[in-house]
Parts: sequence; structure tokens; C-alpha cells
Amino acid sequence: MQQKIDDGILFVKASKEEGSMIRSWRMMTYDKAKGYWFGQMSIPLLENLMANGGLIPPAKEALAEMKRIQAAIDAERMKPDEEVRCYIEPPVKATLYAHQRRAMNMALINFGLIEPDQIKEDKKCRENANMPERS
Repeated sequence: MQQKIDDGILFVKASKEEGSMIRSWRMMTYDKAKGYWFGQMSIPLLENLMANGGLIPPAKEALAEMKRIQAAIDAERMKPDEEVRCYIEPPVKATLYAHQRRAMNMALINFGLIEPDQIKEDKKCRENANMPERS
């Protein structure tokens, strides 16, 4: 199975047997003219490909990075309300509720504005974001 990554799209040239397996996942589209499958890189797609034929090294690196970001988002999602603090100063005048601070933090992690490693190591962002709690 040949693979290529271009701008977040994974291209796969597969045999008929592999093609029927890829079709069953419903995560990739077949281009009849060029004879390859293509799809947006995602954790489920890369895990399926890894389990059924392996991945090229850049795809393995992308999968590891996606899992690292997802783990940081899941950790943020599971924090108790008392522990949720903004990692940056919110661009609004009002005091944010815990679910709003949590959503802002998850968006910052997801869009790459804050690195997951920075959250665990850098306590400074939490100290700078001591916001008054709503009662």
C-alpha cells in the first residue's frame, strides 16, 4: 500500500482487497481517474491504516501529535470547575463562567495557540489568569 501526505490529505494507492477494506471504513474517497483513495487525516483513519498495513513515518508523527493534542483537550474537559483558569487573558470585559473558560482553553489547545506541554510545565499562565469567581 503506497501512501503520500499533501497538505493534511492522505493519499493511498491500494490493491482491490485493500480498497474494499478502505471503502468499508467510509473515511476516504476513491478517485477513479487517478486510481487512488484520499481523505482528510484524522485519528480514526490513521489508526485504521496502521492496523491494516502500516503507516509511513510522517503519518505516524502526525498521529502521535493528534493524540497528544486530544489528550490535552480531554484533560482540560475533565477538570473540576474550581480548577479551570484561563491560559490567556480573555478578550471580553465580562467574567467568564467555568464552562466558558474551559471552552476557551480547549480552543486554544486545538488551534495550536498553546502547546499541551506548556500547560503542564508553565504554571505562570495560571498565576496570571487568577480571575474572580462568580457567586
